Amino acid sequence: MAEFIEPVDKQKIINMLLSAYADEWIAAYYYTLTAYAIKGPLSEEVAEHFLEEAKEELEKHARLIADRLQDFDIDPPRDFTKLWEISGCKYPPIPNDPYDIDGWIAAAVKAEECAIKAYKELYQYTHGRDPVTEELAEEILRDEVKHRTDLINLLTKEGAKRL
Repeated sequence: MAEFIEPVDKQKIINMLLSAYADEWIAAYYYTLTAYAIKGPLSEEVAEHFLEEAKEELEKHARLIADRLQDFDIDPPRDFTKLWEISGCKYPPIPNDPYDIDGWIAAAVKAEECAIKAYKELYQYTHGRDPVTEELAEEILRDEVKHRTDLINLLTKEGAKRL
């Protein structure tokens, strides 16, 4: 069972972790969708980037969170539809036009910004109280900031104005 340095609301941490877990799955889905849906110039290079990010969201972030939930003797949701319900970030609207690559990227940037906010909140809540979750939040936060930067760098000048 998890040990804490200062008093902490264990259920609040669990809820924050469950929400983050859902966000990682939803991001991975949308990043995979983006990779296969976009069309036009540079779409292959951009698609590769999105597939790599989707892989990291699932294979690293969701796994780290699931492992931490297991420390609390909590399983991730068994009902896949529950993920959308408990997600704190819900994915922003995506363009209908598969050639609007900047629009797809801008949606992903907004999703990363939501994830950054969520992991900052998790870090701040657990800082000095739950060092294991604090370290997890810090590690994933670094990755999410890098994801946002990488995505911004994929935007055209016109696309950057959409943020």
